[in-house]
Amino acid sequence: MARPVTRTRSAPRLRPAAASLTPRTLFLASLGAALVARREAERLAADAADVPQRLRAGADAAVDTACAEARKLARTARTRIAPLQREAARLGAQIDAARIEGVAVAAKRLNPLLARVGLPKIPTASSRRPARKPTKRAAGASPARRPTVKKAAKATRRRA
Repeated sequence: MARPVTRTRSAPRLRPAAASLTPRTLFLASLGAALVARREAERLAADAADVPQRLRAGADAAVDTACAEARKLARTARTRIAPLQREAARLGAQIDAARIEGVAVAAKRLNPLLARVGLPKIPTASSRRPARKPTKRAAGASPARRPTVKKAAKATRRRA
C-alpha cells in the first residue's frame, strides 16, 4: 500500500552571527580591498594598452573589406555597362551612317542649285580628305623641319 504523504517543516536557516567590528578587522578589510583594487587597475591598464592596436587592426580590416567590396561592385558595374557600351557604339555607327547618307542626299540635290546661285557647295564625306595619322619618329630623332612661309614681295604701284 502507498504511504500517506505527510508534510514536514524544515527548520529555519540560522544566520551566522555577525562578526564584531574591531579596528583590526577594519584594517584587514581595507588592506584586502586595496589589493583587489590594485590588481583590477593593473588588469585595466594592460587592457587599455591593447586598445590602440585593436582599433588599428579593426580599422585595417574595415578598409580591406571596403576595398574588396568596391572591387566587387566595380566588376559588377563593368559587366553591366559593357553590353550598354557595345549597343551605344552600334547605335552611334548607325547614326553616323544615316547622317553621312543624309548629307550626301542633300548635297546631291542642293549643290547644283547652290552652284547656280554662286554659293559654296555642301561638302560630302567622299569629297573630304581623310585625316592623316601621325607618323612615329625614331627615338632620339629630331622633329621634322616644317617649311617656312615666305613673305610676299611688296607690290609696286602702277602708274597710269
